[in-house]
Amino acid sequence: MNKLLRKALVFLTIFAVVFSMAGCGDTSWIVKVDDVTVNAGMYIYYQGAGYTAGVYELSEEDSTYYYYYLFGYSLLDETVNGQSMSDYMSDYAVDMCKQYVVIQKLFEELGLELTETELANIETSVANTWESYSETYEAAGISEDTVRKVAEITMMEEDVFNAYYEVGGLNGTTEDDIKDYLEDNYARIKYITFEFSESADDAIDEDYKAEMLEIANSYLERAEAGESMDDLIAEYDEILAAAEAEEEEDSEDETEDTEEEVEEVEVEEEVDEYANEYIISIEGTSPSEKFVNYVFTVCNVGEYTVIQDDTCFYLVERLDILERDDLYEANRDSYLEALFDEDYTTLINEKLATYEVEVNENSIKRYTAERALGMD
Repeated sequence: MNKLLRKALVFLTIFAVVFSMAGCGDTSWIVKVDDVTVNAGMYIYYQGAGYTAGVYELSEEDSTYYYYYLFGYSLLDETVNGQSMSDYMSDYAVDMCKQYVVIQKLFEELGLELTETELANIETSVANTWESYSETYEAAGISEDTVRKVAEITMMEEDVFNAYYEVGGLNGTTEDDIKDYLEDNYARIKYITFEFSESADDAIDEDYKAEMLEIANSYLERAEAGESMDDLIAEYDEILAAAEAEEEEDSEDETEDTEEEVEEVEVEEEVDEYANEYIISIEGTSPSEKFVNYVFTVCNVGEYTVIQDDTCFYLVERLDILERDDLYEANRDSYLEALFDEDYTTLINEKLATYEVEVNENSIKRYTAERALGMD
């Protein structure tokens, strides 16, 4: 398990633990990496982050787990990537403690220093956290100094990552590399849906399907002839709305209209420069996996294409995503992080492999997941 420190949700789990003093051996530390010892408080802290990470993994498969988590249900009996939740939390926490040392060493080797602004932000974060959670953290065995160390290492980790992978860094990254990632992994589109079946499990009316394909192709011809996609979308939305209203009228008894007439007031609406646009990820599943796959494999930038999945035809206009400067500027750091996520993890692991590592099994046995979450 190679989770990056920047991905740890470090302040989301509130602990409620009172530790006894029983146990064999020294349990004040969790791992030793070369000449650096990481205390048990750090391990307990990252166990909580591991629980949150485990819930996230479960929620990726079934969103119901996320709501269980929000409502406070225990998920310790669940299995995460073939592991029990408790083992997952333990491995996650040990891994994070090891990475804590690796990042410290890389930070020093690169000759980096935390700026005055970064130090001030760290102190503000620690003060706010400690004011809110000091009692629960202290009861769990987590000191204010541990909270500070976590905040510091998170900032150091960002600086180390940027030293390697930011433009001008050791990796030789260019702005075009980041933009290429955006183009390869996201698409900017407008589309119209022509439904021919309510469910993939329903029997398909082939005549109706053919009729909807003919309509989709007629809209394609109009778009290619120069009509605005926005106008076509508005027109088809009106057609659907009128059909729905007519259907409702047919299903209702006529009733006397007693509603008072309300004077309409014209409201000037703001023009949305990016109306009807969608930004989809190559890993997305909406409106369907087939739709997303076809957008990235069949639809070309600057062209209109009719595609289909199990229930619908779609007229898709694929637009140049790099024209959205606002999108790039707002998410650039996320694209950079995603682009070099695997490279960075490899860097951390390769560096760790050069160190002598000792894990304190007595501490692992003592600070269980159940105790860390106040469930023993």
